[in-house]
Amino acid sequence: MPYLGTKDGMKLFYEVYGEGRPLVFIHGLGASSTMFEPQVEYFKKFFQVIVIDLRGNGKSGKLDCPAKEILDIQSNELKELLDFLQVDAAIFVGVSYGGVLVQKFAITYPRTVKALVIVDSFCDTSIDSLPKLLAMIGANQTWILNLPKKWLAQLMKSSYKKWPLACAEMERMMLNLRRDEVKIQRNAINRISFNEQLSDLEAPALCLVGDHTKLGVQMMQQVARYVKNSELQIIGDSFDPSNLCQPHVFNNNVHRFVSKIY
Repeated sequence: MPYLGTKDGMKLFYEVYGEGRPLVFIHGLGASSTMFEPQVEYFKKFFQVIVIDLRGNGKSGKLDCPAKEILDIQSNELKELLDFLQVDAAIFVGVSYGGVLVQKFAITYPRTVKALVIVDSFCDTSIDSLPKLLAMIGANQTWILNLPKKWLAQLMKSSYKKWPLACAEMERMMLNLRRDEVKIQRNAINRISFNEQLSDLEAPALCLVGDHTKLGVQMMQQVARYVKNSELQIIGDSFDPSNLCQPHVFNNNVHRFVSKIY
C-alpha cells in the first residue's frame, strides 16, 4: 500500500491511477478514498487520478490536535503529497467536508489549483437563517456517534436506501468510524467563513449539489456567488454525496468541466 511519510512523521495513505493531467479527489467527513471508486474507474481512462485518505480518516495516521488547526494541517499534508508526486498544479474535487478542504487549500496554495469542483458543501457556517441554525445545532450533536456502530450503519442504510452505491459506502463508513477524529473534524468545519478569501480566487469552479435539501442548495449557491469564475449545477434526485447518489450525472458534469480546463 502506498503511504507518504509526512514531515512530522505521520503516514498518509494515497493511490494514483491512470496517466495524464491530474485530478485530485478529497473525501467527505469520516469517509475515505473508497468513496470515489466510481470516479476512479471512470476518470483513470482520461486523467491521472489521485485519491488520499486525509489524516484522521481511512488508512491514514491519527489526528490529535486542536480543531482550529485541522484544516491547516490537512491542507499542508495534501501539498506535501503533491510535491512528493511532482504535481505542480491540479484540478481538485472535494465532496462535503472535502469541499471545505479544497476551498481552504485553494486559498492557501492558489498556484497549485487549476480549478475546483466543490460538491455538496459550504463556505460559511455563520448563522443567517432559522434553517441554518437548526442545521448547525444538528451538526453539533456529535454524541450520536457514540451509539453502537451497527446502529449507526442501520441509520445510514435507512437514509440512503434509494441510492445503492451511497448506501453501501455510508454503511461501510459507519462500521469503520474513527469516532473521536470525526468529532474533532466536525468541530473544525463548524467555524468557517471563506467568503472574502474565495472572492480573491482566480481559479474557475464547478459547484455541484444534490436537490434533496433546500438548505444544501442554498449553501452551495452561496459558494458559487463568492467564486468569481464559477458555475452551479443542481443534480436531481441526489443528496450528499452526489458522486455516489448519481454517479453518471456527476461524472459527466465533472468531465465536461475538466475538459474545458485541460
